[in-house]
Amino acid sequence: DMDELLLKRRQYYNCIVPVGVVILTAGVDVQDNRLEYEIVGWGVGKISWGIQYGVIMGDPGKMETWDQLSAVLFDTYKREDGTDLQVLTTCIDSGGHYTSEVYQYCRKNEARRVWAIKGQGGSGTVYIQRPKRRNDAGVWLFHIGVDAGKDTIASRLNTKFESEPGFCHFPMEEGRGYDEQYFQGLTAERRVIRYVKSRAVISWEKITSGARNEPFDIRNYATAALEIANPNLEYLAKHGTEAETRKP
Repeated sequence: DMDELLLKRRQYYNCIVPVGVVILTAGVDVQDNRLEYEIVGWGVGKISWGIQYGVIMGDPGKMETWDQLSAVLFDTYKREDGTDLQVLTTCIDSGGHYTSEVYQYCRKNEARRVWAIKGQGGSGTVYIQRPKRRNDAGVWLFHIGVDAGKDTIASRLNTKFESEPGFCHFPMEEGRGYDEQYFQGLTAERRVIRYVKSRAVISWEKITSGARNEPFDIRNYATAALEIANPNLEYLAKHGTEAETRKP
């Protein structure tokens, strides 16, 4: 199975952030009793490195839960060559029961490029719809075509060679969140084609109904964050990145 293949393919990084990483993005999912997040490193060719997958147990209605998220998102992450990296941009799903808390957090942190997103299904929906103006809550709300993102991630997960664009690296180290359960969640959905009035309708659905699919969703949000920021990875790989805090 795909989840076992990916589990076996993990590598020891022997560092926090491998040297191929140019920028970091993050995706955050809001559940009723927790926040789940992933920090992803990106290099030339949109090759990715899972950096940290984590769960913050706590009521999203309470400020301290969000403070714990800030401690993750606004920390610095040391690259193998000694450069400190910070998360360039973050996408937080606003579609659950805590929409107003998400809006409040994103409004407060928009200078750090923390964006509220709302997922939209349907295979015809473009991946990133940039807001033309703030919404009624005063927030820049990005609409994300989640199926388009899932198509992209699935094809990247199928990439076999490390030098190929889109290849996905995952760490072997304990405590970084990339365990068996993570990969089951990352591969918990499959692409289904149905025919409605002889028209093919493509959607992503859970393989088993009770499956946890948060890792797949969150990787989608972190990937959307990359597309929103749209950095020139090739240029930054050569010349360094603004999200590096330089040595004094």
